[in-house]
Amino acid sequence: MNKSRNIIVLILICCMIALPGCSKNSAAKKPGASSDQKSKAPAQLKTISTDLDTIISELDKKFKKKKMPAMHQNIQLVPQNQTQNGQSQGQTSQSQSGQSQTGQSPTGQSQIGQTQTGQSQGDQSQSGQTGQAKSGQSETGQSQTGQSQAGQSQAGQTQTSQGKQTPVSQAQGQDTDWQKEFSTLKNIHTSWNTLMPEAVSAGMSVSSRDQFDKALEQLTQNISNQKLEESLAAALVLYKNYADLTPLFTTSVPAEFYQVKYEIMASIFESSLKNWSAAAEHVPKLKEHWVYFSSQATQADPKLLNQTSFAISDLEKAIQSKQMELVIIKGEIAMINLKNLEEKLSAQQSEQGQSSGQNQSKS
Repeated sequence: MNKSRNIIVLILICCMIALPGCSKNSAAKKPGASSDQKSKAPAQLKTISTDLDTIISELDKKFKKKKMPAMHQNIQLVPQNQTQNGQSQGQTSQSQSGQSQTGQSPTGQSQIGQTQTGQSQGDQSQSGQTGQAKSGQSETGQSQTGQSQAGQSQAGQTQTSQGKQTPVSQAQGQDTDWQKEFSTLKNIHTSWNTLMPEAVSAGMSVSSRDQFDKALEQLTQNISNQKLEESLAAALVLYKNYADLTPLFTTSVPAEFYQVKYEIMASIFESSLKNWSAAAEHVPKLKEHWVYFSSQATQADPKLLNQTSFAISDLEKAIQSKQMELVIIKGEIAMINLKNLEEKLSAQQSEQGQSSGQNQSKS
């Protein structure tokens, strides 16, 4: 009897010792289970990303025109799609040739003025010929001549006024045109209001939500006051908060992608201000996030991954050399590679979704 009791006690002790280990193992599996149960990213998550790209791109254009040499003004911090580039280039050429408000083509304006004057002079000569050929209509010829002279004087005044307004519009027109930033910022506020409850349900902490709100509020204030450098810095801070938000949802692109993108943009921005120590601080974080992204992007094109990896290394060397020109060029190359990666991964995800949907319909 005593032996049996001792055996029973020994078994109970072993069970009590084993139970904490079992609970630890189950607890260790919980994060993996929760990560598998992440909800699909709402449409507003992608919308905020697109709108942030638009604001950063517009602010970067203004910043380069104010701070950078002319050779860097066509280099984009956030490269757009080829279709968008084609449209923007077409619109730019149209505005330069036909619109006097931009003030970028004084020569074109003078040609327009000369054409108008030439037309009025032609009207004047025609009216004179009409007066000589038809003596009975001399008064009409004189009135037409007077009208053409008035038109000529108006054309001359218009040409003079355009010539005077050209430097003003060139100095003010592009710097005061913040309408695109305002409208896009309003869209971000609307999208965030829709996305916030779902982000909270997905596990967004109160501190992360407050940081996003403060960053959005700061960007709003800076854009409202048209503070260029401060607005661009605030837009990058908001993008960092957006990158911290993406891991809450399942997306077609691994969440680390947005961290990599932020670190590249921030390092380029700090380099443009010649804050080399601040730019160098982003490099280790950039390389760390890139390693995680590369391991997660298993379906990405290996060739494109290698190109991006080399572009990041070149950017690091450019920052170390403290050559702003190299940083801007190498940074744009890295951003273009990231853009291509994002587009291809998104296309693959959509193709997989379509194929799975077809298979379910057949079954």
